[in-house]
Amino acid sequence: MSYANKQPKDFIKSLQLIHFALFLGVIIFAIYVVYTAKDQLFFSYTTNKAFLYLAIIISFIGNLASKSLYSKLIKQISKEASLTQKAIKYSTAHVFRMAMLEFPAFMCLFFAFQTNNSFYFILVGILVLMMLAIYPTKAKFENDVPLTNSEKTMLEKL
Repeated sequence: MSYANKQPKDFIKSLQLIHFALFLGVIIFAIYVVYTAKDQLFFSYTTNKAFLYLAIIISFIGNLASKSLYSKLIKQISKEASLTQKAIKYSTAHVFRMAMLEFPAFMCLFFAFQTNNSFYFILVGILVLMMLAIYPTKAKFENDVPLTNSEKTMLEKL
């Protein structure tokens, strides 16, 4: 996707649309899992401990990886880069951040699908809340990316 001839507000809207699509993928798969196994779902944290521990570890590592990769990619954005380049790098960082949260959510849903244990939905719920918390906005872009005064003024006009 090229941002070369677009306004910064367009890139924020595009990124919000991508974020929503990734988020919706998790929600739709969760609904599918619930619908498929609705009569057989049970809640237990004592059975299939290997899956339980694996799901918790994957969720924890996915959360840490999303935060560290995001901050690493954001730190690579030069203050001297153009606003378009900053927008592209911010978009890339955000999509990777979402992917690092989406993978553990899908794994937990897969475990729930395989075992019919609804305990995994707790982890999915936490990951979904994290995805909601990082919803991209103009204010988050301004806070996370090193912008010059002229770029900040340009963003305020949008």
